[in-house]
Amino acid sequence: MRGKVARLRPLHWGLRAEKGKLHGGHRLCHDQSVEVAINPGSESQELHELKAILTKFMRMLYPLEFRLDSLANCGAVLPFQYPLTAGEMAYLPERVALPGTGLSAHDYYFSVAAHLAARHEFGTFQLRLADIPGFEERGETGAEALDCFIASFDDPVLGGAMVRLCESARIDAEMCRRYRGLAPKVARLNRTLVEGLNQHTLSTLLVRSSLGLVEADEMRRSPLALQAVALFAPLRQPGADVRATVRQASALYRWLKDLMASAREAGDDALGEGADAISNDLASTIKGGVESDGSDAADNDAGGEGGEPDQNVNLQSSGRSGKGGKSRALSPEELRRMIEAGAELNPTESSGETEGDGMYLTQLQNKDDGLEHLREQLSEIGMTSGQGRLMIARGRQDSYYAYDEWDYTLGDYRRNWCRLREIQLAGDDGDFYAATLRQYADLLPVVRRHFQKIRPASYRMVRGLEDGEEIDLDRTVEMQVSRRMGEVPDARVYKARKKESRDIATLFLLDMSASTDEPIHREIRRWSDDDDSDDWMKAWQRRPDPARRPRRIIDVNKEALVIMAQSLEELGDSYAIMGFSGHGRDNVEFYVIKEFDQELSDEVRARVGAVEPKRSTRMGAAIRHVREKFKDVTARARHVILLSDGFPQDFDYGHDRRSNAYGIQDTMVALKELEMAGVMPFCITVDKTGHDYLRQMCQSSRYLVIEDIASLPLQLPKIYEQVVRW
Repeated sequence: MRGKVARLRPLHWGLRAEKGKLHGGHRLCHDQSVEVAINPGSESQELHELKAILTKFMRMLYPLEFRLDSLANCGAVLPFQYPLTAGEMAYLPERVALPGTGLSAHDYYFSVAAHLAARHEFGTFQLRLADIPGFEERGETGAEALDCFIASFDDPVLGGAMVRLCESARIDAEMCRRYRGLAPKVARLNRTLVEGLNQHTLSTLLVRSSLGLVEADEMRRSPLALQAVALFAPLRQPGADVRATVRQASALYRWLKDLMASAREAGDDALGEGADAISNDLASTIKGGVESDGSDAADNDAGGEGGEPDQNVNLQSSGRSGKGGKSRALSPEELRRMIEAGAELNPTESSGETEGDGMYLTQLQNKDDGLEHLREQLSEIGMTSGQGRLMIARGRQDSYYAYDEWDYTLGDYRRNWCRLREIQLAGDDGDFYAATLRQYADLLPVVRRHFQKIRPASYRMVRGLEDGEEIDLDRTVEMQVSRRMGEVPDARVYKARKKESRDIATLFLLDMSASTDEPIHREIRRWSDDDDSDDWMKAWQRRPDPARRPRRIIDVNKEALVIMAQSLEELGDSYAIMGFSGHGRDNVEFYVIKEFDQELSDEVRARVGAVEPKRSTRMGAAIRHVREKFKDVTARARHVILLSDGFPQDFDYGHDRRSNAYGIQDTMVALKELEMAGVMPFCITVDKTGHDYLRQMCQSSRYLVIEDIASLPLQLPKIYEQVVRW
């Protein structure tokens, strides 16, 4: 029975961990041979210290074989900012530090892990697109249905934020009802993280409303807060499902768009003699206006006798200061009276020299800054605007993808900075591919047999079944606990081992820069009888015959890809082969060798042989385009393996051509973007100094330096087996 107490941990995390002992307030977590000290009260902790117990915890909450991976360069964020991704992979920050908040990193990890598991438990991914009005003819389900629904908004970024906010409110409510021991920890987490936000913005008001952190007194004072709370309220009702999320997200989106339209359509007239160009922040009523000396005069001007505003009053936008030189934000009472009287609220813009507080409409109108602020604060973690935009030209060869590039000196993206063009390789006569097969004729059967042994291991334990091979004791204990607590027990107490097919897609991205033309071994120049020893210039300029050309880095990479292609055909995994090079930000070249949906035809084999060194190594744009290539790939596990021979480099890759810091930082951010899109990157380099820059670009577990370049064709299949998870 002691081993099953862990199943009750959602009700109380203070229970003793299985096989654990308490030592001075620290708990020891034993996972086979690994022993990690866990301090539940620590404000700083790393994921690897809790990874084993968190994985078990999530599997206890929901019968899915969850696997955890870390997000580099990401701190503690609210659960709604985690992407709505289905499947077994879950991502949490690599390290959480919450100094001075009173919230432990341990509680943060467990609260967010519970939220991510609860998405599966409470039906986030059970949406049928046909159940939504207007989509009756569509057949998408699950995460695909959510993606299609979000894509239907005029502004998918804002629409996606509304969906995640609404779903987060629903999940939190359901989770706290089901696991009452979690409720105080979840509430403390939400309240602590919200306190770190700017309290005077519309986006923070939406977050607080979704989390139930708006007080009754504030709702009485603020019509905006009252409306926001009302939109989220149905999601906290028992029985609310993901369809309720869709309905309320649509209503919330329309409401926000109406507010934004009201700001954009503002005119030039002033509200009155004493209150020209009054700034009305859409979220200024959250905190309440600060009374100023001119408040009474403004009231009188706005409402005339009796202090009530005229029915036809418009709050217009002039874009200039009033006659008095300063203006102020409307107080909550003024705004309430105007709304009740039916005033048409077209908020105005201000230069910022006002006596109110909050976010003025300079942030809502000038270049749509208010909307950008909403998108930024409500965006999911890792989400950037760096997705490619296809620019169509008259000729196919003139069309290109525009990509942002990260400038670490600015701390921001350079918008549409790079132009990337896809290029189809013409192919050779197939001699290289055939010669490689002959060269590695002894190795290929060994690799094939080894890969064949992987497939029978595709079984996994499925829990929470109404009928199965054996009783799940964890679920049985939970059912008895629910019964004794007076709740309706869950009868799904069986488990079974079910066969599962591999569902993997891997893209091999090949560095085709000029440096890959280097021979792997320097050969001594052989002189022939025809050489004139006195004509040293002629001898120096003479190039070796193709048959005697030394084996180059690019040749070794191509040989490795030939072996992988032959082996993966046997294994059945989906794969693609691409290459990249270029010269400058306006000419990034992306070579398509094999697409995911293409067969290993003679044409593809010829393209592999035609791969040759080109020019520079602008990695960031190429890695971002990999995300585009995965856009229509539905595999559960998606990976990219980058084969390179050096650090990112281009003649205009940064402000200082002598420094590689710019390129390294941009590539690091691009790899993070790829990871957040659900594609797991792994970098392989044959550069012996690769540790110096790869440790800056990615985690140590995500790269490998090959000391012996010639061994890559033998090592790559082994690396693939170890790195690719499914």
